[in-house]
Amino acid sequence: MRFVRPVLGTLDTMTDRVRDLNRLQEVARVLIRHGLGVLVAGLDLPGVPKPAAVEGQKGNAPERVVRAIQELGPTFVKLGQVLSTRPDLLPAAYIEALQKLQDDVQAIPFAEVDKALTAELGPSWRERVQRFEEQPLATASIAVVHRATLTDGAAVVFKIQRPGIQRVIRADLHIIRLLARRAVIEFPEARSFDPIAVLDEFEESLAAELDFEQEAKNMAKVARLFADCAFVKVPDVQPQLSSKTVLCMEFLDGVKMRNAREAGCDMALVGQRFLTVAYDMLFKHGFFHGDMHPGNVLVLQGEVLGLLDFGMVGRLTREMRNNVISIIFGLERGDHRTIARLFYDIAIKDGRVDYHAVEREAVKLMEEHWSGGSVAEMQLGPFVVDLATAASRHGARVPRDYAMFFKALLTTEGLAKSLIREVDPIAAAAPYIQAFLTERFSEERLQQDAFYNLLTLSSLGRRLPVSVSQLLDDLDKQRLRFTVVDPDRDRTLQQAERLTNRVLATAMTITCFVLATRMLDARALFLGDALLISNLVLGLVLLGAGMAFVALGLLSFWRRG
Repeated sequence: MRFVRPVLGTLDTMTDRVRDLNRLQEVARVLIRHGLGVLVAGLDLPGVPKPAAVEGQKGNAPERVVRAIQELGPTFVKLGQVLSTRPDLLPAAYIEALQKLQDDVQAIPFAEVDKALTAELGPSWRERVQRFEEQPLATASIAVVHRATLTDGAAVVFKIQRPGIQRVIRADLHIIRLLARRAVIEFPEARSFDPIAVLDEFEESLAAELDFEQEAKNMAKVARLFADCAFVKVPDVQPQLSSKTVLCMEFLDGVKMRNAREAGCDMALVGQRFLTVAYDMLFKHGFFHGDMHPGNVLVLQGEVLGLLDFGMVGRLTREMRNNVISIIFGLERGDHRTIARLFYDIAIKDGRVDYHAVEREAVKLMEEHWSGGSVAEMQLGPFVVDLATAASRHGARVPRDYAMFFKALLTTEGLAKSLIREVDPIAAAAPYIQAFLTERFSEERLQQDAFYNLLTLSSLGRRLPVSVSQLLDDLDKQRLRFTVVDPDRDRTLQQAERLTNRVLATAMTITCFVLATRMLDARALFLGDALLISNLVLGLVLLGAGMAFVALGLLSFWRRG
């Protein structure tokens, strides 16, 4: 019975998870306005109207989701942008709609920029700056970028985090987590991709993006990886003028890749270099740019590529790269069982997964994407993304770094085909794949793997007798315990809470009426006894309270239909 908890239940949910009730009300109104009120239907927020039917809403569901996200602000926009890179989680229509999300925000007054710089760098920062352009070079939801010239003549840009953005993001993250829990309750099928775990990954990624010191470290690492490459440029960072919320770096004077053709650049050379840089990061270094779209790649003089925005990076360990190589090797041999087994092994499984269903999906997708010739003839990016999507439908969710790798591979192939038709991304990837396969299955590498596996088995063999002894001892002394996880625990607890509230409200109603009948005594009207009159007043109050409980109960049942 929700009339007992319109305020108490809501505030209890939000004490730890939602810091700003006003913001939650604002989010709820926006969702309801765009026909997404089902996500807040059970929250009973004061001042928020009951969600209306979706009828009359303009546009399909993906379009309405994008409009709502844009209205809700930077945190939701960032979440939408991240989800647009996860075709393994969302249908294609939503991915296509979310990919249109762009940061569309206004610049902040220069007085606030100046105040933020002084707070982070101290008042002496001006002494090192000869000229600072008050008009921003770029604006985004998290930061604004201003050009400047240092006293030594160096051309730089200042990337300044928007004041108060971290507080806004923290409040929004609590709200998004609450909405994710509501989504799981309203749509139980959403458990297949574990939205709470996806949010954990998003918070981790967003925290890294808000830490400009970490971004500077990422830039330094990529610069070291390409130190011997003459056609790659990563901006140098000015550490004395940088902090966690301010990043001062070298200004790169060039054109964005999407405009390079109009600027007269040699697109064949640009395309060749772009694919070399992208594939070196993906296949060779295992440390790659997580968002290398055309806006983050500049073409400088001499067709040198300038790389920007390293807030989001991906990492593949040697073992993870081995798994990717083995998937490609399975493609070479047309071995669908190896591919299905690898995807099954690397996936995050939140419940029992039907392996044979995953294997059937692998066979189907290989028939769609691969003609049976060389692996160089197929589009590797779309294949692995489709396979990850199919696996997720069966409860096998691809880990974040693998998903980022597959998406980066897909983005690289798609960008090259759409903007640089002079190059063939599949042919450019073939040497990397071949080198990987040769190295992975070389005699030296196989010997190394065999030695490692032997050490692992040896360690396991030494531990096994002790572990078995401890297990038998625990069984003998009844110390062995098992934990049972109920996926419907939250829903069951909510149902129990509603039932408890109904019983409590019914008991209070009956109590009020019983006490009221005992207190009401008509003799008080004639005798005028003070005690009897006070009992009469108290009886009327209890009668009114009982009637109020009845009215609220009827209202609650009416609202539930």
